[in-house]
Amino acid sequence: MMNLFNIFDPSTSIFNYQLNWISTIIIIILFPNMIWILPNRINMLLFNISNNLNKEMLLLFKMKNLKSPSFIFITLFMFIFFNNFLSLFPYIFSSSSHMIFSFSLALPFWLFFIIMSIIKNLKNFIIHLIPLNTPILLAPLMTIIETMSIFIRPLSLSIRLTANLIAGHILMTLLNYNSMILFIMIIQMFLMLFELCVALIQSYVFSILSSLYSSE
Repeated sequence: MMNLFNIFDPSTSIFNYQLNWISTIIIIILFPNMIWILPNRINMLLFNISNNLNKEMLLLFKMKNLKSPSFIFITLFMFIFFNNFLSLFPYIFSSSSHMIFSFSLALPFWLFFIIMSIIKNLKNFIIHLIPLNTPILLAPLMTIIETMSIFIRPLSLSIRLTANLIAGHILMTLLNYNSMILFIMIIQMFLMLFELCVALIQSYVFSILSSLYSSE
């Protein structure tokens, strides 16, 4: 039996370079421009998803459509979902199952909005460190707890996305060893559908939580 974690190896047999990371941007290379220009089912599906996400994020930001940064998080959702979706296919590297992928997305967004909130409204940022109606004696302790919770947000986002995808890929690999058994094949089909839902949900959770953290 091969090592289960070989499926997450970013290196290829070509000079041992980490060329598998190219799969992160393969969706941009493979999709022709006509998909985005001419009306089609994929275009309409993406438009409906983007429109629904935009409505939810407008409620979070409490802004008008032109002033809301929701398009940033919609793009983030699409990028993560396409990578999650492609990683379900055989012989395609699962880049979104690596901490470096999810953390490199979570950290810049978190850092940008933290810096912007400090620059624009430092007083409001400090006020949010102390929950409402907190006793004076507990204020220093609550400030430390709230500060720690803010600093671990990018890490928690990254771990949530990575752990869910790793668990699904390992389970599919384990079932693949007995793929010739009819019962196992039926389970694999249901598991594939389940992992597709996980890929969609985790992309949604990542983008929504990122927008929620930024709106605070």
